[in-house]
Amino acid sequence: MELGRLGGGPEEVTNRLLDAAVIVFGERGFEAATVAEIARSCGLTTGAIYARWASKREMFMAAVEHASAQRMLLLIKNLEATAEAKLSMLSANLLTDSRDRTRNLWLEACVVGGRDVSLHGTIARAQETEAFELAEIVEAGKAEGTIDASLSTEAVVFLCQSLGLGTYLALRSQALERPRPDDDDWNALMARVIECLRPERTG
Repeated sequence: MELGRLGGGPEEVTNRLLDAAVIVFGERGFEAATVAEIARSCGLTTGAIYARWASKREMFMAAVEHASAQRMLLLIKNLEATAEAKLSMLSANLLTDSRDRTRNLWLEACVVGGRDVSLHGTIARAQETEAFELAEIVEAGKAEGTIDASLSTEAVVFLCQSLGLGTYLALRSQALERPRPDDDDWNALMARVIECLRPERTG
């Protein structure tokens, strides 16, 4: 009956539950969020959740993996564009709020993973997946000559991931009356940063 009310098959129901979990865990936090709250937001009972995950902890880990697949990086990886252009798209996305639900969960995941060793592996795998995708972009930039081949790919990837998490944390924690940087100013600054990755010109 629950499947019929949602008008979809088991896979679609699972995705809708995970979408709801991303929102609830991100907004309420892992400790405060309840399985009943997540199920209710989908018009289901908790039985629909426990038929898929044995505990709230398991659902949280599944939600983190689900959210990781929706992050901006994965959307641009296969675009026909230079590595510089892809890095520019990623940097411009840092100040947008269109993906805040996913970022809320990611921030909560980092906090929870730091306290709970049993959850750390899931968080680390998601972070490693993102690192691999970024490394592919950096290596492509080295091959096309837009990124200095002498630079450490690992260092560039770490910088990108630090900017991704750091900018969102800064936006979330700053005073409400303090405006975020103007988009044009931010993009100009990030263009300068990306330019620093180019090979040095000789002669």
